[in-house]
Amino acid sequence: MDSSEERAKFRETSAQYAEVFDMGQALSSVGGDEQFLHELAGIIRAAWPTLLADIRQGLERRDLGAVAAKAHLAQVGAQSLSARRTYQSALQLEAAARKGDLPAAQSGFVNLEHEVKLLCFFLNALEDTE
Repeated sequence: MDSSEERAKFRETSAQYAEVFDMGQALSSVGGDEQFLHELAGIIRAAWPTLLADIRQGLERRDLGAVAAKAHLAQVGAQSLSARRTYQSALQLEAAARKGDLPAAQSGFVNLEHEVKLLCFFLNALEDTE
């Protein structure tokens, strides 16, 4: 299969999972520039492990201000990639942290980790179609 066929197949598959990663919306948000989308996805994908580790450490220290700040960064990254479920998870985590609700923040973090794993699956596949 050549690269244009791989990209078409990826778009078709990602359309079925638009709540996880909306390829069409993400591409539209960068003016249709596939190369830039690949670069942006790579940067954001590379940042996730550190961001999640920072949130985990904030929860362990019970520093919900730090958790809220990092959750907000997670929202920005997810929104940049049109990753609605990841965005919503980060939004819920930030809200729980801002309320000072540690149990809800801990639960929200578990959900965010799950959504990031799903998103990274699609971002890895996106990179493979490059």
